[in-house]
Amino acid sequence: MKDIISLILLCMAALSAHADNAALYEQLDNVVANRATYTKKKESYIAQMKKAIPQTTDINERLRIYDGIYNEYHFLRFDSAMVYAKKGLEMAEAAHNNYYTQLFILHKAALFSSSGLYSEAYNLLDKLDDRPILPDLEYEYNLTLYWLYTYWSDYTTDSEYRGIYWEKKLDYLRRTVKLAKNRPNDYNYLMGEYEMYVAGSHDKALQYYLKVLAAEPNDTRLYSTACFATACCYKYYKQYDKYESYLIRTAITDIITPVKENLSLYTVADWLFSNDGDIKRAENYVSVSIEDAKFYNNRLRIISSTDKLPEIVARFKDKLNAKNEKLRWALGAGVFLFLALIIAAGLIVRQNGLLNKRRKQIVRQNDMLVGLNGELSVLNGQLRQRNENLVDVNQHRENLAKLYIDLCSKYIDRLNNYQKFVVRKIKVNQINDLLSTTSSSRLTEADAATFLNGFDKAFLDLYPTFIEGLNELLLPGNEVKLKDGNMSTELRIFALIRLGVKDSSEIANLLFCTPRTIYNYRSALKAKAKDRESFEDDVRKLCMV
Repeated sequence: MKDIISLILLCMAALSAHADNAALYEQLDNVVANRATYTKKKESYIAQMKKAIPQTTDINERLRIYDGIYNEYHFLRFDSAMVYAKKGLEMAEAAHNNYYTQLFILHKAALFSSSGLYSEAYNLLDKLDDRPILPDLEYEYNLTLYWLYTYWSDYTTDSEYRGIYWEKKLDYLRRTVKLAKNRPNDYNYLMGEYEMYVAGSHDKALQYYLKVLAAEPNDTRLYSTACFATACCYKYYKQYDKYESYLIRTAITDIITPVKENLSLYTVADWLFSNDGDIKRAENYVSVSIEDAKFYNNRLRIISSTDKLPEIVARFKDKLNAKNEKLRWALGAGVFLFLALIIAAGLIVRQNGLLNKRRKQIVRQNDMLVGLNGELSVLNGQLRQRNENLVDVNQHRENLAKLYIDLCSKYIDRLNNYQKFVVRKIKVNQINDLLSTTSSSRLTEADAATFLNGFDKAFLDLYPTFIEGLNELLLPGNEVKLKDGNMSTELRIFALIRLGVKDSSEIANLLFCTPRTIYNYRSALKAKAKDRESFEDDVRKLCMV
């Protein structure tokens, strides 16, 4: 389980490093695109220093300005740096200034070393052995020799001489380290070199380089060289993501500084070539590296950069051949598909002719079906409405039947009680009392109320919109309404008219009124109608199913 977790963490770290390097490549592309801006800023600064020369009469101050201009040009432009190294040397010798004489000789030797003129550099430095080196310049002297033998050993193909120069490099490295203790960042860098090349401890060397990177500003030559050395340590440990990361950082710093005498961008391009990276990006980096070498006028850098051009051409040729091969296959497939397309087009045209005929027939049939479906939909809607109305009417009729049964049950019970009452009166010989009771032709008020309430309920249940329809036949302001949920006498009269009862006498018997009363109510409500002549006929047409 621990091995799986370790593997997952390692994969996550690798993905994170890859993402960081992608971001660094974008940053490098950005500074490469804007490198002219950094160069212009540097040249503008140097121009300001040059303006102070004509105004300076003090020899020592002018020599100091020449030294400053040389330092600015040192890694920017070889010819200009050499011009001010020579001017400074001539002025120092003319002024018998031993410090600046030795310093500018060291400057010329450093320039010769970086440009591949190793013998010339050695001869200059050999002359300094004839005179005592000033204590203030011992560090610069030994450092210059260290870099001379570093370059000399790197570019020597003969193994015998290469070993000699390498041993001399290590010897001057030991001397330089002892003299750099009052220069913390330089000391840490040189100790890193010592641990790597003398003691052979990459762990300790890496620690020293990282100290330099933590303390040094990221726009200096020392920061750039420490980055490159750190990358070499990670390459030794096969931590290639970190190696690539610090290579990119080195190139970014060299462009920002700016340093035209550099191998960083060329090395990044070489890494991309070696690991099947972005070839187009690598080509751009090599082109920029060559431009920088030309700008600096460094013969060795131009040769090193152009060494990769045949490889670039070969890789692009391979890619072009692969693309051409794919294009040939694609062309063959395209011809085959074209022929197949022509045959298919002929078949399609023929089938389209048949389909058009069938489509027209189907359209005509569909139009007929649409018309029939429309008519059927209308009929279905009407049938559905009728069914719903019938269901509603049936429900109301069921309610009326129940009400009728309830009334019949009540009156049957009343007749039974009345029969018992008659029998009882006859048995006790109360004929006169019985005659007096039966001579009454009127129902009691309770019986009448029960009948009328039942009638109201049954009628309104059967015709729930009757009152609204009746009010629409009346003039505005004469609407009739229910009172305590029951119909008034005039509403009951016209309810009976709606049911088909026309005769006033018959209506009077049903409502327990006199015919005169019924006539008055009918006349009074008819007088309020919008159309008096057809009022009762209109009432009979209300609530039609």
